[in-house]
Amino acid sequence: MFQTEQLNEKWQPVLEHADLPEIKDSYKRAVTTVILENQEKAFREDNNLQEAAPANATGSNVANWDPVLISLVRRAMPSLIAYDVAGVQPMTGPTGLIFAMKSRYTTQGGTEALFNEPDTDFTGAGTHAGTDPSVLNDTSPGTFTGGTGMATATGEALGDASGNYFPEMAFSIESTSVTAKTRALKAEYTMELAHDLKAVHGLDAESELANILSQEILGEINREMVRTVYVNAVEGSQDAATAGTIVAADLDGRWSVEKYKGLMFWIEKEANKIAIDTRRGKGNILICSSNIASALAMVGNLDFGSVSGNLSGNVDPSGNTFVGTLNGSIKVFVDPYSTGTDYFVVGYKGASQYDAGMFYCPYVPLQMVKAVGEQTFQPKIAFKTRYGMVDNPFVT
Repeated sequence: MFQTEQLNEKWQPVLEHADLPEIKDSYKRAVTTVILENQEKAFREDNNLQEAAPANATGSNVANWDPVLISLVRRAMPSLIAYDVAGVQPMTGPTGLIFAMKSRYTTQGGTEALFNEPDTDFTGAGTHAGTDPSVLNDTSPGTFTGGTGMATATGEALGDASGNYFPEMAFSIESTSVTAKTRALKAEYTMELAHDLKAVHGLDAESELANILSQEILGEINREMVRTVYVNAVEGSQDAATAGTIVAADLDGRWSVEKYKGLMFWIEKEANKIAIDTRRGKGNILICSSNIASALAMVGNLDFGSVSGNLSGNVDPSGNTFVGTLNGSIKVFVDPYSTGTDYFVVGYKGASQYDAGMFYCPYVPLQMVKAVGEQTFQPKIAFKTRYGMVDNPFVT
């Protein structure tokens, strides 16, 4: 993101509005700034379609923003679950590319490196074979071996005219294209409704409908993100009694609390598997059903203290999806719409927004269109949003 410092100064009154929650995360603040700028560009383009400005319009030196749209963007965008479970990279155009650098053995087209176990004989001598250390000292020696450093004489001769191969590595740049897609929603109301709603309840019909439409669109984006995570996730617990399913037989214990502690072990196994496969870090995100979160709370491993306003230790399946931290390292999110079989998904997201398995790419967060019915002369409003969602190129 370029020019975010200048944009931050421009949008500072909106970003630091006293009536809205503070945005503490610097990257989330920068993303919101870019999205606000995209919103203004879209609003300006809509105004350019008008044949003439109204008589009471301000001059060209004064910026004109729709206060409803700007408020909705400022309130809604920082609260998307994408910031916690995926990388967020705002788009400045309708199409773009996401890049990833892959390390390779020998050439740019060689075998990918820097994931799974390192090949111990690539830079040294010997043979790297076997994956299970449990075969050590058994009746078939040589099934588990590792490379060693080469002799000094061998090292001195590397790359000489005799054809002694000097180990080499390279890298390739992989890219994934992302294209902005659209969601749209509209509503109609009568002038009589607007008059009566204002007179009886003191409410503005347009503002209330705008809130309803925007909340529905953003709620659907949140659910799309969660469901996409489910679809892309690799089935875990392959060594359970039933692959992919943890049953009572897999959770040893006399009482429920002891079995729930066994559930912690399975979660840690999946987090460790991510670290082994990616060499990026252990899994630090957990999306689960409310019953799973309640079980973790029963054994005292789920810390609710970091969640503002939820210090009672109770899991609210209808409230905020973020419920706390597990073992001080795993952020736990409850899927409030899981009503069938209990489940959990473990994922990893690094400190950088570029270190994630998926990316949410907002383009134009909310675009409001106002119109009047050609037959009824009653007002109409519509919302459109454009964004992209794509996997990290590393997953291919």
